[in-house]
Amino acid sequence: MKPTLCNALRAVFLLLAAPALAAGSLSGTVVRATDKGPLQEVRVTATSPGLAEPRATVTDAQGGFRFSQLAEGVYSLRFEKEAFQALSRTDVVVRSGQASRVDVALSPALQPRPSVLAPVAPDDDRELAPAWTLQHLPVLVPDGAGRALYRARPGKPGSGIETRGFGVNPTIDTEELRVSEFPVAVDTRSYAVARDYLSRDVLPSEGTVRTEAFINSFAAGDEGEPYGPFLLYVEGFPSPSRKGYHVVRITVTALEPVREVGVQVEFNRQAVARYRLLGYEYLSPSPEPPDPGADAEWFPLGAGQSVTSIHEVKLLGPSIAFGMLRVRYEQGSSRIWRRVQMMMPSSTLRSDYARAAASTRLAYVAAAFAEKLRGSFWTRALEWPRLLALWDGIGEPLRSRKDVVELGTLIREAQALDTRKNRFERLMPSGASDFDDVPSLGN
Repeated sequence: MKPTLCNALRAVFLLLAAPALAAGSLSGTVVRATDKGPLQEVRVTATSPGLAEPRATVTDAQGGFRFSQLAEGVYSLRFEKEAFQALSRTDVVVRSGQASRVDVALSPALQPRPSVLAPVAPDDDRELAPAWTLQHLPVLVPDGAGRALYRARPGKPGSGIETRGFGVNPTIDTEELRVSEFPVAVDTRSYAVARDYLSRDVLPSEGTVRTEAFINSFAAGDEGEPYGPFLLYVEGFPSPSRKGYHVVRITVTALEPVREVGVQVEFNRQAVARYRLLGYEYLSPSPEPPDPGADAEWFPLGAGQSVTSIHEVKLLGPSIAFGMLRVRYEQGSSRIWRRVQMMMPSSTLRSDYARAAASTRLAYVAAAFAEKLRGSFWTRALEWPRLLALWDGIGEPLRSRKDVVELGTLIREAQALDTRKNRFERLMPSGASDFDDVPSLGN
């Protein structure tokens, strides 16, 4: 080979290899804090402003992990394993062409216990809390401990407290409360009742409609990532009915029988300004740990069973993740609470309705149908023809499934029967709609 050609090829190879040589790597070992033994299958998640989306891996049999081809920058690492307390390491510096190392030890998880409530004095302001407030809501904070939240601060503008007067959950400011909880015990009979009424050409009364029952009357699909004994799935898209908000669907599916299941969503205050849970107004997770001696099992999920929720969230701006999904459970004969958690990356928020999974589109149509039937203020901008167009947009082959075809028929029947006047028009004309707050109930 001629020298000039050889030199040219060598230059090309060096140019191609330059990005790899400029990248850095990050590795380490995870051990048990008790005996320093290696921990296998620890989920390690790396995040950085320079990453388009988080990168994740799991430790090997020796507890080792490695991320290669990392751009120079500052990273955060999250270490998670069932039955162990999650651990975070921030300000991890990766430099071009260098190998960085982080070794950690995980401690066994502590059983979270909600705070014991002292007797409430008659003049305690918790007695004055609105009906929708959970009086003592257990929250799992990042270090695995438990604490109780009582209520949002009174008097803060835009808290959405008046929404309960209209029969639906309020819109919550994350500065007041960033945690949303809902149980997995969903009674779907409300959807069956509505279906029966509509089949007899009668519009069901608003008080009989439960949004969570409509959502969970349809199979959730098999999407999701495995976390412990669950498949967890999160997906969203811009709300068709509430300008400036995204619809977020969360589904938890059990891969095997589990007991005492509770689901918690913690929104990132830097990413989410406000949120509303659709449905679940008449249900709440148990505020106290179950009695170990009790025979009854609270909120179990059998293998293959799932629960789906829909939230409306108002985003503040771009972020790597907009929240954290946590699932608490008991398994087998053990009475120890366990939990899994999954970061909710912003990459799961699609640019429009059509780009979401068909099962997500179906869950939203079912939720919007229920909200329309119950006369929710938040769906008054979603006219019946538009809802039918969204049903049609579920797409094939799911749209041809028998129960989904029936859903379309029920929507058409409700449209024909709905002669109700817009009771919100006097309080807030359509042209002046505020998508953050409901109008004052007035006198």
